[in-house]
Amino acid sequence: MTYKKNGKWNESFFISKKRFQEKGYNVTPIEGYNLKQHPEIKPNQVVYLNLRDKVIPYLNNKRYGDGILVAEDDAYVADFLTPSFLLTKLKENNHTESIIKIGYQKVLKHPKSGYPRGYFCVGNQLIWFPRKQMSKLKSELDKSKAQHLNGFLSKNMNLDIKLLDQERQKKNKYVFELEHISTTTGKTRKGLKINKKTKKANN
Repeated sequence: MTYKKNGKWNESFFISKKRFQEKGYNVTPIEGYNLKQHPEIKPNQVVYLNLRDKVIPYLNNKRYGDGILVAEDDAYVADFLTPSFLLTKLKENNHTESIIKIGYQKVLKHPKSGYPRGYFCVGNQLIWFPRKQMSKLKSELDKSKAQHLNGFLSKNMNLDIKLLDQERQKKNKYVFELEHISTTTGKTRKGLKINKKTKKANN
């Protein structure tokens, strides 16, 4: 998921795309909403609406197997997250039935009633969506109010959603978030800075 500014793809998309391709993944950009062109969309709604209005319709017109990976354009996969490694992990987690959050930044304990899963998961850098859940996902998105996608995926109990290797990822993230300007706050979101030292450390 990415967007265009003045007719050009967002800069971070090229960094993310190159990294995925280096690791052996196929990458296709899906153009989402540009907030400057859609002032009616609140910043915290844009990822939700991109998934509902752009990603799902695109996927419904494509042929693919059990499911598909959807990444944000600030995703930068760890060196060990090869397709074969990830496929093994997905198969261990009922990947034909479950939506699996692979790349996320942190999991906050949230025992309040508004979060029946007991957590609030921050970050949607990389998510596996199984084909079998696609129509149900669309239905749940349609009947819910547009909101921060983090909140929706943390609260919704009608969908089978899993966090991949939550304990392991406390120390070894599977997907990093690139440092970028947040469309939600307009401020710089601290994250991975791409430079020669970073590339060497991640290889």
